[in-house]
Amino acid sequence: MTQLTALTREQIAELAPQVYTEHPHQSVSKKYSFIPTYQVIEDMEKLGWLVSSAKSPQTKDAVQRKHGKHLVTFFNPDIVIKDANGVIEAYPQCVLVNNSRGWGKLQFEVGVFRLVCSNGMIIKSEDFGSFNLRHLGYSFEELKELMTSVVNSLPDVVQKINTYSNRIMTADEMKTFAAKALQARFGEEKLVDESEINQVLQATRKEDEGNSLWVVFNRTQEALVRGGFTMTTKSGKEKKARAIKNMMADLDLNKKLWEVAETFA
Repeated sequence: MTQLTALTREQIAELAPQVYTEHPHQSVSKKYSFIPTYQVIEDMEKLGWLVSSAKSPQTKDAVQRKHGKHLVTFFNPDIVIKDANGVIEAYPQCVLVNNSRGWGKLQFEVGVFRLVCSNGMIIKSEDFGSFNLRHLGYSFEELKELMTSVVNSLPDVVQKINTYSNRIMTADEMKTFAAKALQARFGEEKLVDESEINQVLQATRKEDEGNSLWVVFNRTQEALVRGGFTMTTKSGKEKKARAIKNMMADLDLNKKLWEVAETFA
């Protein structure tokens, strides 16, 4: 993959039908000002941000399919992160989480989509990373101001990636990182063994070879999200780790992994 492509309205509707829900669930408060996701998408397009992916839980529940949580990822084709050779390596992205059942604010997460592995990661930082829009009144100007702050923070994101790329890790540090990453997914009580560490640290492509914090973070993150490695259960049995299918679990793990990486930077 050399670039991202925008989804059509039909593709978005198929992946996340909740996007085009026009009215909130009947149980919400009268003070709740519903922000339909399709309106945000239209406004984001005016600002140059297009939809690259959309997700919703796989369910037969009619209420969930109309009003449940859903996730939409945006990218701007004019805003890219290039490698030392001037080749597009990644796209900054914004991930929107919304629902029409009154379950909290409309949530934005800033992230990075790395082309070489077709994988997205979420940035968790005190200075940049998360933004919210309240369901108490929405305006295009508020969204525009929000996205301006996102764009203004991107040089800091690039600097952070450069810092990770220049941070060379020792063998012991990589093992510690992998162990903490495994515990981020499976719980702090997880007893991590050498085999699991070696598997999640293994590079599957040339671009992920090396000992920098950036590539170690990327290949560990991909392994934990996609699963497939052999792990040992509490009872001592071996089994294959499952891929993360739940969109909110994926989002949560990505935040935790970024925080783990921060401790090594």
